[in-house]
Parts: sequence; C-alpha cells; structure tokens
Amino acid sequence: MSLDDPLVACRPRPRSWRSLASSLLFHALLVLLACWVVLRTPDRPPAAKEFVAHAVAGGKSGAPASVHPVRRKPKVALPAKRLVSKSASATLALPPMKMPTLESGLGGLAAGKGKGGFGRGQGAFGGNGLGSGLGNRMGFTGRQVMGAFIRAQRVAVYLDCSGSMRSYLPRVEAEIRKQFPDADVFRFDGARVVGLGDKVVYGRSFHGQAPRLREGPTQTVVETLTPAGRMVQAKVRTACEKGSLGAWLDRLLAEPYDALVVFSDFQDGVRLYETKKGEPKMVWSDSSYHKFGGAQKGRTRWQREWLDAFARAPQGRGPRLYLFSVQQEPQAFLRACVTASGGAWTSVSWLRKGGRKAP
Repeated sequence: MSLDDPLVACRPRPRSWRSLASSLLFHALLVLLACWVVLRTPDRPPAAKEFVAHAVAGGKSGAPASVHPVRRKPKVALPAKRLVSKSASATLALPPMKMPTLESGLGGLAAGKGKGGFGRGQGAFGGNGLGSGLGNRMGFTGRQVMGAFIRAQRVAVYLDCSGSMRSYLPRVEAEIRKQFPDADVFRFDGARVVGLGDKVVYGRSFHGQAPRLREGPTQTVVETLTPAGRMVQAKVRTACEKGSLGAWLDRLLAEPYDALVVFSDFQDGVRLYETKKGEPKMVWSDSSYHKFGGAQKGRTRWQREWLDAFARAPQGRGPRLYLFSVQQEPQAFLRACVTASGGAWTSVSWLRKGGRKAP
C-alpha cells in the first residue's frame, strides 16, 4: 500500500463466548469464597465475667455504697463411678483411677521397695507375702530341745504325769521353755492310746460305752498356759482325764498348733477294742503291761485318719509330732505318725540315770 491510498478503518474481532464464561465462573468462585469466610467465623459473645461481689447503694443520700461478697455453695465432689464386672462366680470392682503425679510416682517406687505398691510394687508384695507365709508355716528354724530339733512356733506339750514320770517333769518342762517360752504344757495321767472300733476313745467323735480304763485328774498348771491354751484345756480336760494320750492327740489335731510334743516312758501302748455282745472287748494291744492279739492285721479307720492328718504337716496344714521317751521305744504306730509328719522321736533315757544335762 502506498501513501496515496485512502485509509480503511479496521473492524475489531468480537470476543469469544468461552472467555466470557471463564470470567463469570472466576467471579462466582470469589463470591462463594467470601461468603464462606464470613459465615465460617461468626461473632462470639464475650465471655461472661464471674462476679465475686456486688455493690449495694447506701440507704441515705450521700452514704457510701457497701460491697458484699457473693456467697456461693461449695462444690460437692461427685462420687467416682466404679466399673463392675459381674460373672457367675465373682464380682470384680475396679477402684477409681487417679492421675499420676511426680510425688505419687516417687512414693510408689519407695513403697514398692518396702512392702509393695501399684504396678512394680505389687510384684514385690507378692514375693514378700509368699516368703513370710511359707516361712511361718513350713520353713521354721529348728530349735534344739534335748537332742531333737523342733520346727514350730506354736507348741503343745503332753507330759505323762503318772507316778513313774513325775520326777522328770520339772526338768523337761524347763528345757522346753528355754526354747519355746510360750509353749502350752498339759499334764495328764499315762500315755494310753485306746481305740474302740473306728473311733478314738474320748476323741472328737467318740460316743457310746467306753472300755474300763484307769483315770487320773489333770495336773496342768493353768496359769502357765497361753489364753488359747486355757481355752483348749477347758475343752479337752474331761476327755483327756479319761482317754489319756489318745484323746489328747485326736483333739489337738484340730487345734492350730505347729508341733505336738509328747514326753513319756511309752509303757501304756496302743490298745484296740471292739464291741461284742454290747460290751467293749480288747482285740489287740502292744502295751508293755499286756500284749494281746499278735501282729495287727491292718489299720483301723481312726489310725488312717491320724496318718493322713500328720502327713499334711510338711505342707503347713497340720502339726509335726515329736516323741521323747525316757525308757522304751515308742510303739510302731506312733513312730509311723512321726514319720508321716516329718517330726522326730528321741530317747532321753539318760534322765533316769541322772546323767548329762540336756543340750
């Protein structure tokens, strides 16, 4: 084109619909965003101030206003809820839990070292409880009495106070009390063990007619007994005056003693009777005064019960049996009871000769 050609006005191109739609959409998004911001953070009312006092105008003009504190009821702590789990056999209640603090944590560790606490302390408590419990019942330290080690804390002693034994009793009791000052010492006549059928004569479950036996009043000094021993003496006195050692052993197997100690010459022995034609008749005896019937052909029911009761002593559920004989060896059945209980029998025949002092 030359300069001489006339100028022709150029017509602008029309905008496309696509650009217009994009612009409208963009502005719509901005409007929506602004509305969301405004509606998302509404105005919150200011926190109400807690009034601790209120002013009261004076009654007369010009009088100063008085300020009175607001009295509020003390807050009552609601009882903590306990979670209870019930089953067919037991109910488990969980105590309320407290938030641990530094002081409580250190206190728990300190208690755990001594006698147990929560968590780690609980384990220590279980160990101490098991050790002391078994130690008190099963792991006694032996104390030597006239050549025998007696492992017990609560001791009951039977002294045969028949005529041939009385001269030894003061020394024997003194030796026992050196090691066991709180021992309960009972004195009854003889050391007879008598059974009638399945029962011990004048034992715990004995009823009926007893065979004729020598009887003697007790020589127990009640003032030397412990309070528990006095109660036992009151319960067994009449039975032991009639039934001698057999009644005493049978009844004291049900008492909470750790050891039963018997001192005798063991001449009376074990005697068995049966009821025949309404009268008790002797069927067997190993007494030094009257042996009868040869060898025993099996244990009676009460003998088996005694052996079972003494056999529980090693587990701490029964007493141990200790026999001290000043003359002859105790009878075979009594020695079997000693073996079952883990006790011991000892000869102190040197007392008859006035020999060595008891260790």
